[in-house]
Amino acid sequence: MRYSILSKYRTELMGVAILWVMLFHSFDLDMGLSVLELFRAAGFGGVDIFLLLSSMGLVMSLARREQSYSTFMARRAGRVLPAYYLVMVPYTLFQVLTRGAPLSALLWNASLLYYWVRPAGAFNWYVAGSMSLYAITPFCFRRLRASRRRECLTAAGVLLGLVIGRVLMVDGYWYSMDLVFRLPIFCLGLLLGFYVLEDRRLGTRDILFWCVWLGLGVLYLLTMGKGPNADYRPLCYLFLFTTVPMCFAICWCFERLPLGWAQRFFRLLGRHSLEIYLLNVSLFSEVTLLRRFVSFGPSNRLYFLLSYAANIALAVALHRLVELWKKTRETA
Repeated sequence: MRYSILSKYRTELMGVAILWVMLFHSFDLDMGLSVLELFRAAGFGGVDIFLLLSSMGLVMSLARREQSYSTFMARRAGRVLPAYYLVMVPYTLFQVLTRGAPLSALLWNASLLYYWVRPAGAFNWYVAGSMSLYAITPFCFRRLRASRRRECLTAAGVLLGLVIGRVLMVDGYWYSMDLVFRLPIFCLGLLLGFYVLEDRRLGTRDILFWCVWLGLGVLYLLTMGKGPNADYRPLCYLFLFTTVPMCFAICWCFERLPLGWAQRFFRLLGRHSLEIYLLNVSLFSEVTLLRRFVSFGPSNRLYFLLSYAANIALAVALHRLVELWKKTRETA
């Protein structure tokens, strides 16, 4: 097996990730079994998969075509922002009209400064956070490409991310941690991008390293909640150790097991993961409001099943609308 398997099944992995995130956002969904409840509660780890694969893909994009910084950022904005604005604008206006959010929230959300200013009516953090990571990617890419010690630079980036997170946690800047928690996994994704480009084989030493890396994650899990500094060992950092091995395990399943229909389903989710996410954290986060129209008992399993189906269907429609708008612009 080679590292390129992560690129081969990148879309399917993003589909797995978005479904996990959707489960995480279903806060009162009764899964029936305690182990499934734990799996649902850890669904924010899907975002780590997103960012790992995103930074990996950005390295491959930068390596395959020379582009200026402005062109690079314009391409990223062109991929993310049209769908974002189509969801953000009506949802922010809804917040203004029904929740008392100031009209200025529309300006903060449109400029992507909402994550740092934190006004009332701020949109979900992911778009502003990911665009912030995109902004530093070309610099990181150039440094890694020019280095003969990419692993050392990556380790330094991981440690720097952990230090920044520790300082911000101690000083009480918890609102920024959605992004800061993911800086280390972002660095790992950059390194994996170069491994994919080099068509590096997942040899015995690599497998041993990732097994030890996963073992460190187990040790981290066992120490969480213990000792005087327990508050600064959050569950989020567990995914620094588990995300890459988990992605390899999922890819192995797609490669070796007869998962035809499941693979097609996850590929569908992956192709529309951005739109699914945007709708999931806006329209479909209004559970109390939506349940005035649809409710199916205390477990709400059928409610969530139907809401997932509606979420995915609307995301497909949103994706097609954005693509149609882009084609219209190109031909205009």
